Amino acid sequence: MSKVGPRKLAAVCYDHIGGALGESLYDALVRKAWISSDRGELKVTPKGRRELAALGVPVEELDAAGRKQVNACVERHAGMFYAHIGSHLGSLLAAALVEQGWLERSGREFHITPSGRRGLRKLGVKFSS
Repeated sequence: MSKVGPRKLAAVCYDHIGGALGESLYDALVRKAWISSDRGELKVTPKGRRELAALGVPVEELDAAGRKQVNACVERHAGMFYAHIGSHLGSLLAAALVEQGWLERSGREFHITPSGRRGLRKLGVKFSS
């Protein structure tokens, strides 16, 4: 029987943020009504477009054909399922947070910088430590 290690705080999932940070970002964006569900499909709200643009996310790129704007990407850890922001918004958000200096990518993980921790808290992201 294999042992399951601890869940990563901020994992790289394809081209977006997974792990506990990805889940908390997803929860914060839903709570703030930056993304919402429309008949079971996630959409970026007008408020979300404004606020994400203010964060440095190039929201105009969400309208480019060929990729879904946003979806709930689901990861499994220790038999539990966790949603985080995937698709085009997930990729753009991860890139913007790296560019802002809030996150640093190292292999298959993101590391949260001190300024990132402060900024993410202001967004309503909750940390366990």
